[in-house]
Amino acid sequence: MKKLVLICLVLLAPVFLYADEAVPAATGPTPADKAADELATLASRLGMSLTEVVETAGLPSEMYTLRGPSAGQDSVVFFYPSRVSLYWTESHVWQVRIDSEYKTEEGVLKMGMSRSELTSILGEADLAQQDFLIYTLPQRGYPVACALYFENDRLNDLYVYRSDF
Repeated sequence: MKKLVLICLVLLAPVFLYADEAVPAATGPTPADKAADELATLASRLGMSLTEVVETAGLPSEMYTLRGPSAGQDSVVFFYPSRVSLYWTESHVWQVRIDSEYKTEEGVLKMGMSRSELTSILGEADLAQQDFLIYTLPQRGYPVACALYFENDRLNDLYVYRSDF
Protein backbone atom coordinates (compact mmCIF):
# COMPACT_ATOMS: atom_id res chain seq x y z
CA MET A 1 0.00 0.00 0.00
CA LYS A 2 2.85 2.38 0.86
CA LYS A 3 4.37 1.70 -2.55
CA LEU A 4 1.08 2.59 -4.25
CA VAL A 5 0.85 5.90 -2.35
CA LEU A 6 4.48 6.66 -3.15
CA ILE A 7 3.97 5.90 -6.84
CA CYS A 8 0.85 8.13 -6.93
CA LEU A 9 2.74 10.98 -5.26
CA VAL A 10 5.62 10.69 -7.71
CA LEU A 11 3.27 10.61 -10.67
CA LEU A 12 1.11 13.49 -9.44
CA ALA A 13 3.93 15.70 -8.12
CA PRO A 14 4.29 17.63 -11.40
CA VAL A 15 0.57 18.46 -11.30
CA PHE A 16 0.86 19.93 -7.80
CA LEU A 17 4.19 21.66 -8.44
CA TYR A 18 2.98 23.48 -11.55
CA ALA A 19 -0.68 23.98 -10.62
CA ASP A 20 -0.18 27.69 -9.85
CA GLU A 21 1.42 28.46 -13.19
CA ALA A 22 -0.78 30.50 -15.47
CA VAL A 23 -2.50 28.49 -18.13
CA PRO A 24 -2.92 30.53 -21.28
CA ALA A 25 -6.52 31.52 -21.78
CA ALA A 26 -8.16 30.41 -24.97
CA THR A 27 -7.92 33.22 -27.46
CA GLY A 28 -10.50 34.17 -30.00
CA PRO A 29 -9.89 34.86 -33.64
CA THR A 30 -7.15 37.35 -34.46
CA PRO A 31 -7.88 40.55 -36.42
CA ALA A 32 -6.32 38.82 -39.45
CA ASP A 33 -8.74 35.88 -39.02
CA LYS A 34 -11.70 38.26 -38.72
CA ALA A 35 -10.59 40.21 -41.79
CA ALA A 36 -10.23 36.96 -43.76
CA ASP A 37 -13.79 36.03 -42.73
CA GLU A 38 -15.09 39.44 -43.83
CA LEU A 39 -13.40 39.11 -47.21
CA ALA A 40 -14.66 35.54 -47.59
CA THR A 41 -18.21 36.76 -46.90
CA LEU A 42 -17.86 39.35 -49.65
CA ALA A 43 -16.30 36.77 -51.98
CA SER A 44 -19.23 34.42 -51.35
CA ARG A 45 -21.38 36.79 -53.43
CA LEU A 46 -19.20 36.26 -56.49
CA GLY A 47 -20.86 33.98 -59.00
CA MET A 48 -24.35 34.50 -57.53
CA SER A 49 -27.26 34.52 -59.94
CA LEU A 50 -30.00 37.15 -59.99
CA THR A 51 -32.34 34.83 -58.09
CA GLU A 52 -29.72 34.17 -55.39
CA VAL A 53 -28.96 37.86 -54.94
CA VAL A 54 -32.61 38.87 -54.70
CA GLU A 55 -33.26 36.05 -52.21
CA THR A 56 -30.31 36.99 -49.98
CA ALA A 57 -29.93 40.77 -50.41
CA GLY A 58 -33.28 41.86 -51.83
CA LEU A 59 -33.78 44.31 -54.64
CA PRO A 60 -31.24 47.12 -55.00
CA SER A 61 -32.19 50.73 -54.32
CA GLU A 62 -30.46 51.74 -57.58
CA MET A 63 -29.37 50.01 -60.74
CA TYR A 64 -27.12 51.49 -63.43
CA THR A 65 -24.66 50.54 -66.14
CA LEU A 66 -20.95 51.22 -65.95
CA ARG A 67 -18.78 51.51 -69.05
CA GLY A 68 -15.74 49.20 -68.89
CA PRO A 69 -12.27 50.05 -70.18
CA SER A 70 -12.93 48.29 -73.49
CA ALA A 71 -15.80 46.93 -75.55
CA GLY A 72 -17.49 43.98 -73.90
CA GLN A 73 -16.41 44.99 -70.38
CA ASP A 74 -19.49 46.94 -69.38
CA SER A 75 -21.28 46.02 -66.16
CA VAL A 76 -24.72 46.40 -64.71
CA VAL A 77 -24.40 47.54 -61.10
CA PHE A 78 -26.82 46.92 -58.23
CA PHE A 79 -26.38 49.54 -55.51
CA TYR A 80 -27.68 48.94 -51.98
CA PRO A 81 -28.23 51.57 -49.26
CA SER A 82 -25.63 49.78 -47.09
CA ARG A 83 -23.08 51.13 -49.63
CA VAL A 84 -22.46 47.71 -51.18
CA SER A 85 -22.49 47.47 -54.98
CA LEU A 86 -22.71 44.25 -56.97
CA TYR A 87 -21.27 44.26 -60.50
CA TRP A 88 -22.82 41.90 -63.04
CA THR A 89 -21.59 40.22 -66.17
CA GLU A 90 -23.28 37.38 -68.06
CA SER A 91 -26.02 37.13 -65.39
CA HIS A 92 -23.62 36.56 -62.48
CA VAL A 93 -21.92 38.81 -59.93
CA TRP A 94 -18.24 39.24 -60.79
CA GLN A 95 -17.29 42.07 -58.40
CA VAL A 96 -18.39 43.46 -55.03
CA ARG A 97 -17.60 47.03 -54.00
CA ILE A 98 -17.76 48.62 -50.55
CA ASP A 99 -17.54 52.40 -50.87
CA SER A 100 -16.21 55.15 -48.61
CA GLU A 101 -19.53 55.65 -46.81
CA TYR A 102 -19.86 52.01 -45.74
CA LYS A 103 -20.20 51.74 -41.95
CA THR A 104 -19.92 48.69 -39.75
CA GLU A 105 -19.60 48.25 -36.01
CA GLU A 106 -18.74 44.56 -36.19
CA GLY A 107 -16.10 44.39 -38.89
CA VAL A 108 -12.34 44.74 -38.62
CA LEU A 109 -11.96 46.33 -42.06
CA LYS A 110 -13.30 49.86 -41.87
CA MET A 111 -13.37 52.74 -44.31
CA GLY A 112 -10.93 55.46 -43.30
CA MET A 113 -8.31 53.04 -41.94
CA SER A 114 -4.75 53.95 -42.77
CA ARG A 115 -2.65 51.90 -45.14
CA SER A 116 -0.36 50.86 -42.27
CA GLU A 117 -3.32 49.73 -40.13
CA LEU A 118 -4.53 47.55 -42.97
CA THR A 119 -1.14 46.00 -43.70
CA SER A 120 -0.70 45.25 -40.00
CA ILE A 121 -3.91 43.18 -40.21
CA LEU A 122 -3.69 41.73 -43.73
CA GLY A 123 0.10 41.50 -44.12
CA GLU A 124 2.06 42.63 -47.13
CA ALA A 125 0.06 43.00 -50.33
CA ASP A 126 0.74 40.97 -53.45
CA LEU A 127 0.84 44.24 -55.36
CA ALA A 128 1.36 47.62 -53.72
CA GLN A 129 1.11 50.96 -55.47
CA GLN A 130 0.87 54.46 -54.06
CA ASP A 131 -2.93 54.56 -54.10
CA PHE A 132 -3.90 50.89 -53.90
CA LEU A 133 -3.05 47.44 -52.53
CA ILE A 134 -4.06 44.13 -54.10
CA TYR A 135 -4.30 40.85 -52.20
CA THR A 136 -4.89 37.40 -53.64
CA LEU A 137 -7.74 35.64 -51.84
CA PRO A 138 -8.52 31.91 -51.69
CA GLN A 139 -9.83 30.57 -54.99
CA ARG A 140 -13.49 29.73 -55.42
CA GLY A 141 -13.12 27.65 -58.58
CA TYR A 142 -11.69 30.81 -60.16
CA PRO A 143 -9.09 33.33 -58.99
CA VAL A 144 -10.28 35.97 -56.49
CA ALA A 145 -8.57 39.19 -55.42
CA CYS A 146 -9.19 42.15 -53.16
CA ALA A 147 -8.23 45.69 -54.13
CA LEU A 148 -8.03 48.41 -51.48
CA TYR A 149 -7.99 51.97 -52.79
CA PHE A 150 -6.71 54.89 -50.73
CA GLU A 151 -7.28 58.62 -50.75
CA ASN A 152 -4.91 60.64 -48.56
CA ASP A 153 -3.58 57.35 -47.10
CA ARG A 154 -7.08 56.35 -45.92
CA LEU A 155 -9.14 53.41 -47.19
CA ASN A 156 -11.70 54.81 -49.59
CA ASP A 157 -12.92 51.79 -51.60
CA LEU A 158 -12.70 48.02 -51.26
CA TYR A 159 -13.31 45.62 -54.14
CA VAL A 160 -13.50 41.83 -54.07
CA TYR A 161 -13.56 40.44 -57.57
CA ARG A 162 -12.93 37.59 -59.95
CA SER A 163 -9.44 38.35 -61.14
CA ASP A 164 -9.85 36.34 -64.34
CA PHE A 165 -12.12 38.97 -65.89
